[in-house]
Amino acid sequence: MSKLYIPKRFSGRIGYHVFVDRFYRAGPPPEPMPGRKIKSWEDSMPDWGPDYDGIFQNDYFYGGNLKGIIQKLDYLKSLSVGILYLSPISRSYTYHHYDVGDQTEIDPYIGDWEDFWKLCLEAHKRNILIIVDLVFNHMSGNSEPFRKALNGDATYRNWFEWDASNNPIYWYGFKDMPQCNKLYKEYQDYACKAAKKYVEYGADGIRLDLGEILPKEFILSVRNAAKSVNEEILFISEMWDSAVYKAEPQIYDGLVDSVMNYPLSDAISRWVRFGNQSHLDACMGLLAKYPVQVQDVLWNHLDTHDTPRELNILAGPGILENPFDGMVWDIERTPNAPWRRKNGDFDTFVFRKWECDNDANLKNNAIPRLKVAATIQYCMKGVPIVYYGTEAGVCGYKDPFSRKPYPWGHENADLVKHYMELGKMRSQNADVFCNGDQYENSDGKVLELVRRNEEGIIVLFANRTNEVKYINAHYPNSKVIFSLNGSDANVLQPYGAVICRF
Repeated sequence: MSKLYIPKRFSGRIGYHVFVDRFYRAGPPPEPMPGRKIKSWEDSMPDWGPDYDGIFQNDYFYGGNLKGIIQKLDYLKSLSVGILYLSPISRSYTYHHYDVGDQTEIDPYIGDWEDFWKLCLEAHKRNILIIVDLVFNHMSGNSEPFRKALNGDATYRNWFEWDASNNPIYWYGFKDMPQCNKLYKEYQDYACKAAKKYVEYGADGIRLDLGEILPKEFILSVRNAAKSVNEEILFISEMWDSAVYKAEPQIYDGLVDSVMNYPLSDAISRWVRFGNQSHLDACMGLLAKYPVQVQDVLWNHLDTHDTPRELNILAGPGILENPFDGMVWDIERTPNAPWRRKNGDFDTFVFRKWECDNDANLKNNAIPRLKVAATIQYCMKGVPIVYYGTEAGVCGYKDPFSRKPYPWGHENADLVKHYMELGKMRSQNADVFCNGDQYENSDGKVLELVRRNEEGIIVLFANRTNEVKYINAHYPNSKVIFSLNGSDANVLQPYGAVICRF
């Protein structure tokens, strides 16, 4: 089997990213546990301030669970979702579950292994594949292995990394996340056991949290262990920059099958909001250097749990226009911002207060811009990934404001309808979208995107402005397969788009 063998069953699909605690709760709220608070689902504003000793906690839960996701699978099918990507569900100490306590067990608030098996079973009945998020770079500071390591237990001492002074090394200095020794065989065995267990219970793929910094030897061990159960699973690495610039890009030698395509989400957002065509051109040129098989399964999101919501990116204050200042959502870097102290320190409280004050401070073109951005996203080479609630109009800046509970019963119905129509269009034309070549051209106001293979040609025209634009999309034997805001083959309405196939 070639190193670049990538399962074809993932291409042409639509993905959906669920932050499990915040998606849907089946049954009553869970019983309180030590160190955990339960919030009302209707109280969507996060507990963003520090506690009495100045620590910013992540100890409040809404109780979203696996049984709740099962109950909403038909909703996902109405969006034509074919891949469901779950945030971490392993036993941990915070709502986000990136501080793993035990990777081989599921958190009791979320469910158990039988619930996970049932979710995979019901999802597969609906032709939905399940991707799990596994965290191997670090564990929780409260985890049993780390506590034992601190107490001198030789069995777990080598599971973790230590500095020259024999102090634990923490990821980014966060004292609740000690870094693991990924090259230690016993820790690798633990990670392989966890990966295999998820696949044995039905998972179709694994997303590696902080995958871009995991050692090659570690990734190969986990990949081989998971593939020994099912060689058709997909491996996705969290990667923030272009793989072209990485010392170990991972996608060229078969370490992983796909990466989270942050450069594309940055480029689409900057084009829709600012008309930055040169940045979009540069991004498309870099992505074209990826192996073709990888391009077809790239993880194309607009927003994630680590960025502001796309509505805020497209129409909120503080967003960065210049690509040389960082990603469009790197608002922490804003020059002369009040949260940047003169001594170089970062004032988290001031930053979060600004985020709270501007949470819903959006221009009135936010929804129209999001519709344009999503239309482009759904036509690009790769797999469009929708972050839960973006299709319902959820807004918010960075963590924790981008992780609000899904607003069941209070969705933006017009926006949900748009995503349903986009999903139907893409699914009905998956024969081209699954692997068609890609070409784009733009003047900074109207984008033309062409997808083409032996099955046909699909052309998108998208208008990012609030003005009418005139085009000529009359190709021989072509037909309109999608229209936004009443646009047609001659006229693009303000914030409009048209997709033709021939």
